[in-house]
Amino acid sequence: MRNAFWFIIGGVVLALAFVMQSPYLSYAAYGFLLLVAIAHFSSWAWLSGLDCRRTLDRTILNQGEDITVEVTVENRRGWPIPWLYVEDLHPPDFPRAGDNSRLAVLMPGRTLRFRYTLTCPRRGYHRIGPLMMESGDLFGLQRRFITGKRQDYISVLPTVAYIETFTISARRPQGPVRISNRIYEDPSRIAGVREYQRGDPLNLIHWKASARMGDLFTKQTEPSNVLGATLVLDLHQDAYAGEKAEQRMELAITTVASLAYLLQLSGEQLGMITNARDAAEAARYEVAGTETLSRQEAESGVAGEEKSDTLRPLEVPTRRSPVQALHIIENLARVLPTDGLDVGALLMAEFRKQPRDATLIPVVPRVTPEFARVLAQMKLSGFSVTVFLIDNYHGYEEASVMLAGDGIDVLHIETERDLHEISPARI
Repeated sequence: MRNAFWFIIGGVVLALAFVMQSPYLSYAAYGFLLLVAIAHFSSWAWLSGLDCRRTLDRTILNQGEDITVEVTVENRRGWPIPWLYVEDLHPPDFPRAGDNSRLAVLMPGRTLRFRYTLTCPRRGYHRIGPLMMESGDLFGLQRRFITGKRQDYISVLPTVAYIETFTISARRPQGPVRISNRIYEDPSRIAGVREYQRGDPLNLIHWKASARMGDLFTKQTEPSNVLGATLVLDLHQDAYAGEKAEQRMELAITTVASLAYLLQLSGEQLGMITNARDAAEAARYEVAGTETLSRQEAESGVAGEEKSDTLRPLEVPTRRSPVQALHIIENLARVLPTDGLDVGALLMAEFRKQPRDATLIPVVPRVTPEFARVLAQMKLSGFSVTVFLIDNYHGYEEASVMLAGDGIDVLHIETERDLHEISPARI
């Protein structure tokens, strides 16, 4: 737009020179148009041959940790760039050590490098970049801006609160709770012996008792304890209404991460399902570079994240694995609020795939009558259910009353401190 303006002015002056038949004015108009053309071509040419790269020393880190970013800009053209200003964009609330920008003269084939360090204060999937580059002609008539074509993302993991009452020696952090339905028997829990019946497996025959009594006897075992848990995180944005919505969401995420860590230490199976959206699905890594004559237009044209409209639940299948909690916590770093499935619809859609020998632990901001009926159905289907209610004291009283008749426990988590004081036998 600015170039068109100068060319129009030059054209008007040139036409006026012809009308006035003034050679001096026409020479001045020709010179001005040539100057504008050179400025336009040089500013475009200097930025067109730049190759920029960004290197991160890591992409997954904890809150409060630092990440080092190194930026490289190379002049691949055969002509020098008299001046070049480079700035690498990053989240504005991330404290920075070192400069993320540089002003330099870049000769042909030469490379500009600089690095800086960011401190990551909050959980999330955060974008680093793109690179903003600015240059212009030698006469100061025009400045041109162009953005890089690469954006990088880092995952900042949620807080994990260590539950102090947990002990490493406890084989069952949920406590020795007998399940009401006999899903399978635990051969390590011998309750007695009985006479052998046809069809009893050989590994249950009590050989010492059989030898002593002169007849075959079979071990009687108790039902196994509930092993592990499937964590259910509700991040439906309508359920977190109010001033503390973001705080409560982060507390819910911290609760799920802490429970996953607790179960992982005990060697239990665990998994997670959530109705949250995955920020990685909306991230844009390769983008088309924007070239403009205005920095404001360049900044407004920086490619952000796309809008994710998927309704597919984010799931980490329930299993026993030494890295299961890590997978869950890495997924929690990327979760975003959803306006899709509510937690009741999520459970009804997913419960058939969940193992019934693992406790269902919904972590929710509220328990509605509809959701209470869903939990009652889960209980009748053979699941053991424990609900964690996030910072909702009045809702906690109502939920306790609604779920008491179905034998479902409700734990209220008002602050992160409450997670340090949970008794594992209650979970």
